Amino acid sequence: MLWRYIFFGLAAVCAAVYAVCAYRKKTRMGVLTGNMFVSAAVLNIVYLLRIKAGTYTAASVCTSIYFICMDLMLLALLMYVYDFTESKVYVLRRKRYLYLFFGTLTFLDCALLAVNIFHEALMSYHYDLNSIYAIKYMYAAKPPFYVHLCFTYLLAGITAYVLLAKSLRVPKIYSGRYRGSLIGLVLLMIFTYAYMSGILKIEVDIAVPVYGFLSVLIYRNTFDYASRGMLNPMRQMILEYMGSPMILFDYEGYVADTNRDMRNLFPELNSPDKRISMLDFMQIASFKNLRDTVTDQVFEWKNPGNVGEKVYQCNFNCLKDEKDRIIGHLLIMKSAVIERDALTSLYSKQSFYANMESYIKQGLYPITIVVCNTNGIGLINDVYGWEKGDELLCRAADLMRSSLPKSAVLARLDDGDMAAGLIEVEQEYADRLFKNIKEQYRAGNDGGGLAADIEYGIAVIRSGGRSVDDAVKEAESSMRTKKLMSETSEKSSLLDSLTQTLTESDYETKEHVERTKDMAVKLGKALHLSDAELGKLELLAVLHDIGKIAIPHSILLKPGKLTDEEWKIMKTHTEKGYRIASASKELSPIAEYILHHHERWDGGGYPGGLKEEEIPLLSRIITVVDSHDVMVHDRPYHKAMSQQDAVQELLRCSGTQFDPHITEVFLGVIREEEKALPE
Repeated sequence: MLWRYIFFGLAAVCAAVYAVCAYRKKTRMGVLTGNMFVSAAVLNIVYLLRIKAGTYTAASVCTSIYFICMDLMLLALLMYVYDFTESKVYVLRRKRYLYLFFGTLTFLDCALLAVNIFHEALMSYHYDLNSIYAIKYMYAAKPPFYVHLCFTYLLAGITAYVLLAKSLRVPKIYSGRYRGSLIGLVLLMIFTYAYMSGILKIEVDIAVPVYGFLSVLIYRNTFDYASRGMLNPMRQMILEYMGSPMILFDYEGYVADTNRDMRNLFPELNSPDKRISMLDFMQIASFKNLRDTVTDQVFEWKNPGNVGEKVYQCNFNCLKDEKDRIIGHLLIMKSAVIERDALTSLYSKQSFYANMESYIKQGLYPITIVVCNTNGIGLINDVYGWEKGDELLCRAADLMRSSLPKSAVLARLDDGDMAAGLIEVEQEYADRLFKNIKEQYRAGNDGGGLAADIEYGIAVIRSGGRSVDDAVKEAESSMRTKKLMSETSEKSSLLDSLTQTLTESDYETKEHVERTKDMAVKLGKALHLSDAELGKLELLAVLHDIGKIAIPHSILLKPGKLTDEEWKIMKTHTEKGYRIASASKELSPIAEYILHHHERWDGGGYPGGLKEEEIPLLSRIITVVDSHDVMVHDRPYHKAMSQQDAVQELLRCSGTQFDPHITEVFLGVIREEEKALPE
């Protein structure tokens, strides 16, 4: 009948297709699985040939090949199951010898089946036109045939035993992978025996095509089981053992899932009959710092326990679909002990970033990031020991806690840096707060005779276009620049050396450097520069003429007018200063400003002939400040002029030599200075 050919043919095609897929894996398991599928495909084809056989010889050949294919398929199945069930940690010993033993027995059995075609030692055949079976040339078994039959059932039995042992040995979550194969194999053995013994009277052996169709399940069970059968149970286990309380709310706002840590924290969740809503849970937990349920946020929650409070960092997230619609809520609570630095009890870096990102999402601008570090801590560690250094770090952390607003997020970053995140706070206010902290810290150390101080840098986030990491890096850079100016910083030795060389080489004095630095900072603040820019400006005020150390003294100290050749040499000090600064990691941020601090607003300056806003802002600022200080103080080549004359000169050169806006603001700073002077 046609259905037989379609049914057995599809089984053969199915097994062949998955054999190709298995071989393409190019692994040992892929080869073993592919061999088994090829045997199943050939078995189905040969069975069809047995049905079609019209002569005694054809029936004999097809039957022997059929039993040979069955032997090969069972051997391939045994090898597959051994590899499939073996531990990937403890590899089965002497497996090679086992395969060799059963391979030899299979070869001998297949040889006897092949010989039977010519000598019929195992079975003979008879034709029965009225048989209920589709195969008309049925075999008549002889005593040696039962040896073959016992061997095939031995292979199947050992395979079943290996699967059974594996199913009993592994945890329940894994046993289904082997239990299904075991049940299928046992049923096929029973079905085949019932058909061959005549107990089950049907016209074809249905077990044969089943071998082919099972290739789909075996392939998926072998290569895709983890993603199908184990993924959901494993996810559940991960949630149960993640070590942090977790609760999931569904779309309607009811508890959908929890883990054991959350149930231990809130026993009310253990009741299977009570349907708890999100609002009910929030009342049970009393999350006072949770503002709403429609925005992602991070907050702290204190749980009063029998042995004191335990602090949790709570991460509340709105789960959304691809259309940005809320489909649920997830709350994960992490012990703040893990999220805090062990020494200072400040937040860890990761927690700090998470908190700041949460505030950015809420749009609570401006967000001011301050990064600070203790100067001289390395020397104190060397002289007094690490315990003393740790004590100073803890004191700095305590000062931040007591001096900053309660809403401030404080953290310990890398390399001993500490950070403060101030919400809805401007740079000027943050600067005042940290100046106060710096003074308190310095006063406390002065009494103990310790040369330790705090330096800090500030960066402001005013929109979501700026990341927390960018702000932290800017604040760190500003702090490191300021450290060069600090007497207690180990980094200041480079600046001291360069400043001393400059003052010895030129008619520059320490007083001029200090005046220029102070006035530059005042002007920078009046221009509302960022903290990072103020730090660079302060450093630039000290080192803008550093290139003069490479100019001959005869030119630098010449009291009269320079010749054209001498002036040409003098003008190279900006480029020489640029090269000196560029060679140092600490000074490279101000190299460009050194190069252009003699440019003019009208484009008549050097070395680049830049004009107007082509000139870097800090270069334009230092030009005005330095020129004014030179005007009002004596130099070898001119006498000091009065403040009134200097102001007139600045006004005269505004728009030609100097930036008119900067000049206007600077004159305002001078007026404020004069008002502050005592009568």
